[in-house]
Amino acid sequence: METLLTDKNGLYVLPLEQKHEAKLRGSQHILYGLMEAIFIGCILLPGDDRTAKFIFNIFFLLFAVFFGYLWLAMTFFNKAYLIVTDEYLEYKWLFGHKKLPFHSIYKAEFVSESGVIKLGIWADEQGAKRSFWERTDRLFGRTYSAGIAVSAFHHIDFEKLRLTILSKAGIQ
Repeated sequence: METLLTDKNGLYVLPLEQKHEAKLRGSQHILYGLMEAIFIGCILLPGDDRTAKFIFNIFFLLFAVFFGYLWLAMTFFNKAYLIVTDEYLEYKWLFGHKKLPFHSIYKAEFVSESGVIKLGIWADEQGAKRSFWERTDRLFGRTYSAGIAVSAFHHIDFEKLRLTILSKAGIQ
C-alpha cells in the first residue's frame, strides 16, 4: 500500500499524483465480449423487412461501438488520474478532463449521487467551454465543477484532500 506524505498540519504535501488502480476482472471482460458478440450477431441476422432491419442494424451498431469504446477505454487507454499541485487541481476520468486553478475554487464538500460518494469541487469558471457531458449534468441539476469519486482512488484520504484543496484555495 502506498503512503502519501502529509505535512505537520495534516495536509498533503504537494504535488500529489494518483492514478486510478481499478482493473476489469476476467468476468467483466467476458461480459463485455459477450455483449459485443450479441450486438454484432444481431446485425448479422437476416431479416425480411429491409427498412426495419436497417434501423435495427444502425441501433445495434451504435450499441456495439459504444460498449466497445467503454471496454477499450477502461482496459487500455483512458485511465483516470488526479494531480494536485500548488497552482491547480487536475482530474481526468473516462469521459472528460478538468483543470481547476486554486484561485477559482470557492467550495469543496462531499456529495452523494445515485449512491456514489464524490468530492464535489465548486469553482468560478466564467467563460469556460463546457463539454456535452458537463452541459447535460448542469441541465439535470449538478452544480459542482468537478466530482471525484471517492471509490476511484483507494490510497487517498479524501477528507485530507478536501482540507488541502480548501487550504490552497485560501478558504477557511
